[in-house]
Amino acid sequence: MSLMLSISGARGIVGESLTPFEILKIASAFSQHLPKGKILIGRDPRPSGKAIEKLLEGYLRLLGRNVVLLGILPTPTIGLCVKLSGAAGGIAITASHNPEQWNALKLFNSEGMFLPVEFWNSVESGKFETPEYAIHSKEGETSSKTDCIQLHLERILELPYVDAKAIKDSKFLVAYDGCGGAGPTTILPMLSKLEVKTVAIGTAMDGNFIHEPEPTPRNLEMLSELVRTTGACLGLATDPDADRLALVDETGTPIGEEYTLALATLHVFSKKRSDCVVNFSTSMMIDDIAREYGVKVHRTPVGEYHVSKSMLEKNAIIGGEGNGGVIIPEMHPVRDATTAAAIILTLMAKTEKKVSELVSMLPKRFMFKKRMLFSGNFYNIERRILKYFSDRKVRYDDGVWVGYDSGFIHIRPSNTEPIIRFIVEDSDELNAKELIKRAFKSISG
Repeated sequence: MSLMLSISGARGIVGESLTPFEILKIASAFSQHLPKGKILIGRDPRPSGKAIEKLLEGYLRLLGRNVVLLGILPTPTIGLCVKLSGAAGGIAITASHNPEQWNALKLFNSEGMFLPVEFWNSVESGKFETPEYAIHSKEGETSSKTDCIQLHLERILELPYVDAKAIKDSKFLVAYDGCGGAGPTTILPMLSKLEVKTVAIGTAMDGNFIHEPEPTPRNLEMLSELVRTTGACLGLATDPDADRLALVDETGTPIGEEYTLALATLHVFSKKRSDCVVNFSTSMMIDDIAREYGVKVHRTPVGEYHVSKSMLEKNAIIGGEGNGGVIIPEMHPVRDATTAAAIILTLMAKTEKKVSELVSMLPKRFMFKKRMLFSGNFYNIERRILKYFSDRKVRYDDGVWVGYDSGFIHIRPSNTEPIIRFIVEDSDELNAKELIKRAFKSISG
């Protein structure tokens, strides 16, 4: 399998597709792309991260760059620190929800945003020049920055959508699953500041994930059991780089990561209104909420960069991706599980409702997902898909997206894995099940 280059970064299996040669090639292109200035480096705890950090540190110094090491931090915390510190850019060494043998480089510009697809296309085509190395005694220097967590938490508590007093007065007991990733560095101190009593698993931050790292319902059995045995009112789960948040209700039932953004949007719109931006794969619960508040929903291709860019253009106050990724531009233009957790807790405190009650307030929709191993040119199979869905509204911005009155079908190659993703949603469960079968058959059959 070749190295995957996309707006989600450079991602591969360490020692196979993600090799030292590829890492240095990307670092060289990144340094040439950026203006002068320091580069911040942070990582999640997976085993290969420390070695990759050292490799990048030495190479960037030889390019004349000053390097600031942040240690183990969530990706959103790294992005925020890049923006606040006046750095030229930053690198998060993390493969997010991928298994331990994977790693990746997520790259930030000076504004703490991910780089556009044009940069990655240039890397893939080899358009960047051979770098100029620093002469003797002009190499860059290494320093560290230790206040990133504090800066992150301070900004969360300043948001108009977070009510610290209401949360403190609610005397919540929350269960948390950090999976062994970087999330505990911000989630646990934030819960402590909010005086939320917490029981937690997966907080060792040793890179040994306690279950498959993607925070989908089938991977949250341990958290569900923790909620049931402790009587917690809420379960929170983060992926290894803590940009995605999944929820478990007070009965121990995983409600699905689509509800994270929906519930956060419900609360934010009760305070302030604007148009909303989500990706094509995000549940139409967002459309239902937006309709109630008289605002529009804009959809982009999957990928944080696409959503963030559109949000800034449209002055959206909230948006994100239905995989548990909530973006609040007043905070910073990236998905942020810690911010999302604070907003959800505020919603619970202000409404005095349980998670299951909040879920029941939203229109019922049924989403089904499948995947298929795939490598090659996706566009070669588009016609086979359209043969099954030619009577619908079709968009080609990101794979094939087919929309209709009560739902959508989205079939696309993943940015992060060698697979095709199939996502179907409908207000009727039987219809959704039939559509996912048709979607899968359009390729596999």
